[in-house]
Amino acid sequence: MTDISVQTADLAGMVVATPVGRLDLSSYPALRDALLKQAADAPAALLVRLGPDFETASAAMLSVFTTVCLKVSDWPDVPVVLIAETERHRRDLHLSAVTRSVATAPDLISAVELAQERPLRRFRKLALPDTLVAALIARNAVRDVCEEWELPHLVRDALLVVTELVDNAIRHARTECVLRVELRQSRLTLAVTDGSAEPPVLTASRTDVPGRRGLEVVDELSRAWGVMPSFGGGKVVWAVLALRPNR
Repeated sequence: MTDISVQTADLAGMVVATPVGRLDLSSYPALRDALLKQAADAPAALLVRLGPDFETASAAMLSVFTTVCLKVSDWPDVPVVLIAETERHRRDLHLSAVTRSVATAPDLISAVELAQERPLRRFRKLALPDTLVAALIARNAVRDVCEEWELPHLVRDALLVVTELVDNAIRHARTECVLRVELRQSRLTLAVTDGSAEPPVLTASRTDVPGRRGLEVVDELSRAWGVMPSFGGGKVVWAVLALRPNR
């Protein structure tokens, strides 16, 4: 197995990730998952530096960055920018057609400027206890932000979804969790991070299985939902509500 690692640094809320090693079929999943974990904490941007200590078995392997970009497009929807620091990387990115779906820049300064062109986001982050009262706290927080952000038509769906996400975390993960509520131009996202790596499972409706109905509610009301590994361990379960007009 080929080893690959990712060195990270914080830059004004952005994550600068620098892959080190050789990217091939065996290291592809490790690099993909490492970048997804960094994105799961919803930084202002994910900037990936492709320098002299990073090599690829072929230009086709660079599709890993397209995969990462697609997986984070619904949530956490952070801008991903590739920094091609060598001529070889710039050539390979062009050959692989990655540049058609992922933003690229020649240096760190240009990458920061490109990432900052995205519209500003509004968000709230709230730690929740490992008790049944967590869902009540989460509902109150979501109701408050919907009022503050002038989203009265989303209150009902947002409360139902956040209740199921938090209840599922408390019932099955049995750890403290963190709620993140975020508003962008076309969507409201709700995400709950807990300490268990076991993903929730959507199954056919069964009233005798605790928690299963909750995932059906999330699936029915959300434009999209999913699970990502959390950088600090555990997972993030997220759901996206479209900013549709009131019915």
